[in-house]
Amino acid sequence: MRTTTAVISLFNPTEAVLANAAALLPQVDRVVVVDDGSPEDPARLLTELEAMGCVAVRLSENSGIAAALNAGISTALAATPRPDFILTMDQDSLLDPGYVQELLTTAAAASASGVPVGMVAPGSVRGLPVRRGPVRHGVQLGGEPIQSGLLVPVPVIERLGLLQASLFIDGVDSEFYLRCRTHGLAVALAPGASLRHALGNKVPARVFGRSLSLGGRVLEVRTAATWRYYYIFRNRILLARQYGRHYPLWTIKGFLADYRHLAIVTLLAPGRFSRIASALDGIADGFRAKSGKKLS
Repeated sequence: MRTTTAVISLFNPTEAVLANAAALLPQVDRVVVVDDGSPEDPARLLTELEAMGCVAVRLSENSGIAAALNAGISTALAATPRPDFILTMDQDSLLDPGYVQELLTTAAAASASGVPVGMVAPGSVRGLPVRRGPVRHGVQLGGEPIQSGLLVPVPVIERLGLLQASLFIDGVDSEFYLRCRTHGLAVALAPGASLRHALGNKVPARVFGRSLSLGGRVLEVRTAATWRYYYIFRNRILLARQYGRHYPLWTIKGFLADYRHLAIVTLLAPGRFSRIASALDGIADGFRAKSGKKLS
C-alpha cells in the first residue's frame, strides 16, 4: 500500500490552520507541521495540532518556506516506514474530501503508462489558471504548478534533492519544477482534484485617490505583502541566471508577468512607492547574485 506524508509550513498561523489540518489528516498517513520561526508564539496552536495527530517541528529562526518544507520532508523521510509520497502544503490551503486520493490515482496511472512524473498537481486551483500541456498515454500533463497541494514521489526527492533553500521564498516551486524538467520529469494533473488556496490580498483599485468601478462594482487588484516584492524580483533574476540558457521562453514569460503585475499594482494599488523600492532592492541584489534571507 502506497503511503503519503503531508508537510505543512507555518508562519504566524491562525486558528484556520486547525480546520485545514482537520481536512487533511484523514487523507494522508501522517502530517508534519513545521513552524518557520514565527515571531508570534505558535505554541498553543502547535499543541492543538499535535493533539489532533500531527507531528510538530519548530525552527529556531525564520529560515524561509523552502527550509521549513525541507525540515518537514527530512522528518518524514527519517520515519519508519518511509512514505512513498510527500504532499507539500501551505498553511492557508484547504483540501476537499478525496483530494489526495485523486492525486494518488493520477500518479498510479502515470506510472502504469510509463510517464515519468516529478510531481502531481491539482487539475484546478480556485482563483488561478492551471497550465495544461499535452495528454500522454492518457495522462494529462501540466505546466508549472504552485507549491501547495503538490504530490511528489519520494524517489524523485532522493534523485533531485530537497528544495532550494537559498531562494528563501518565491520561486522555490519554480526552481523545483525546472529541476524536474531538466531531469526529464513531467507534471501530471489530477483532473478531479481542486485546491482552495489563499492568493495574496485584494485591495480596491484607486487612481488619484478615486476608486474605480465597473457596472457599479468596485474594481479590486491583488497584491502581495510589500516585502515579498524583494524576493519576487530578486529570485526571478537568480532563476534566470540558473536556468535561462536552457529555458529562455519560460524566463522571458516570467519577467514579463512580474513587470506587468508591478505596473498594474503601481498604477492602481496604495503603497506603490514602498513596493517599487522593495522590487528595486531585489533587482539590485539579483544582479549581485545575492541569495538567502534579506538582512535588512
